[in-house]
Amino acid sequence: MVTTALMIAHWNREHGAHPRPMRITMPVDDRPRGTDMPIGNGTRLVEVTFAPSELTTTPAHPMAELLHRTATRTRALKALPRPQLGHGATLLTAPVVPVAWRATLTRGLRKAAAPWTSTTLLSNIGRIPYTLDFGAPAGRAHAVWFSAPARMPRGLTVTTASTAGKLHVALRWSRTLLGPGDGAHLRDLFEHYLHTTEEHPA
Repeated sequence: MVTTALMIAHWNREHGAHPRPMRITMPVDDRPRGTDMPIGNGTRLVEVTFAPSELTTTPAHPMAELLHRTATRTRALKALPRPQLGHGATLLTAPVVPVAWRATLTRGLRKAAAPWTSTTLLSNIGRIPYTLDFGAPAGRAHAVWFSAPARMPRGLTVTTASTAGKLHVALRWSRTLLGPGDGAHLRDLFEHYLHTTEEHPA
C-alpha cells in the first residue's frame, strides 16, 4: 500500500501535478478460514487515504512512521462493516432494477463520479502457498500474475501476489491515461519504493 502510494506521488510530482490527497481502493477479504468458508467472492472494497504531506518522507516524517500509520488505518477500515461493493453498488445490483438499465446507469455514474474516483485500485492476492501445476506438458508455474481491470477514470491498477518466496507485481493501465513506456517507469518506481519500505519495517 505504501509503495503504491509513494510510486504514484513520485509520478505526479514528475509530471507537475499539484499535491492533493490520494485515495487507494483495496479489496478486503471477509471470508472465514474454517471449513464453512463459502465459495465465491467474499471481498469488499475500502478506500485508504493519504494526505500530500504524508507522501514526502523526510527526517521529520520518517518512513517507519508512515508504515505504522498506514497499517493502523487499514486495520481500522477492515474492522468497519460495509456492503461488499459499497452502498452505490448495492443499489445497482438490486434485483428489482432491469439488467439493461443497470448497465446504462453504471456507465453514466462512472463518468459523473470521475472527479471523486480513487487514484488507483490495489489488489493484494497474498501468498500462494502451493505450487500451481497444470500437468503435462505445461508443468508447474514458477511465477503468478493477476490483473484487475483498469477502466477510466481510474485508469491504473496494481495487483500483487507472492509464491515461491517471490513477489509478483502486475501494473495495468488504460491507454487513454498512459503509454507503453510509462509502465516500465512505474515499475522502476515501484521497485525503488518497495526497497525503501523494506529498509524501514513498521
